[in-house]
Amino acid sequence: MASLVEELQAEALNQSIKITELLQKSLVVAMKLKLEEFTIWVRQELDGYGETEVPKYRVLHGTPHVFNPYRGSQPLEFENLEHGKRYSNMHFDTPIGQLEHDLINAIESGSHAFQVSYAPETEKMLMDGISYRMQPSLHINASQFQSVLDAVRKIVLEWSLKLEEDGITGVGMSFSKEEKSKAQNNTTYNIKNYIEGNISDSQIQIETTSSSQSKIVEFDLSKLPDLIIALKGTIDVIGIDELGKQEICAEIGTLEAQISSPNPKNAIVGESLSSIKRILEAASGNLVASGLLNQIGVLFGV
Repeated sequence: MASLVEELQAEALNQSIKITELLQKSLVVAMKLKLEEFTIWVRQELDGYGETEVPKYRVLHGTPHVFNPYRGSQPLEFENLEHGKRYSNMHFDTPIGQLEHDLINAIESGSHAFQVSYAPETEKMLMDGISYRMQPSLHINASQFQSVLDAVRKIVLEWSLKLEEDGITGVGMSFSKEEKSKAQNNTTYNIKNYIEGNISDSQIQIETTSSSQSKIVEFDLSKLPDLIIALKGTIDVIGIDELGKQEICAEIGTLEAQISSPNPKNAIVGESLSSIKRILEAASGNLVASGLLNQIGVLFGV
């Protein structure tokens, strides 16, 4: 029967094993060996870093954007290059399970990027300096979120390999007194030996506490005409009030404008679809409205 350390190695090499599951088993090993520093790191990855500085691999780089209600999402340009660099980096202190869940959803929906909100105080600071106070966000490629998961998997693998190299493998779910003593007296098992760069990296980072993430979806505009026809043909029977009908008609006009535009904006299409979805959800007890909601979800992933 494979030891706990050997199982950990096998799971670290198995890409189908979720990072959260891998970390939970790492927590068992670290706690049984009484490796306090490694235990703290595992708990921070599982529970989030809170006020603690994040490791370097959790600092991601993106492109600042603003949402223009007339032109959609546009890059935010800075006259000062240092300011541009400052607001292009963001550190993620959220539990790794949330990052993993968001990434899986992005892959399944065919999205390759995330639109991430800044922390409220940072957002206000940026909006105060932007004409017309347009809302800023940071666009980050999904591959960078994958790099966080890969970094954690690599750390666990290298740590478990070092344990085995030094003869600390255990029997079943237990470790001998000699193994525990060897682990506790050997500083090479501390997390700092497996993280590239200082865990308290000094580079400028923007907080994301209480921020939100949304996938940037590339909409297939060829599917919009069928949805528009369905909306127009059922607007009087979906169980919404007159104001709701007016709102849907306005959003239909926006979608039609984007279809005919030589440079359609996915952000504008997404906002219109989200608004229509919100109105339909108010009449979710209506079978026709429910059918339209399902169509929007299936065709556009909204």
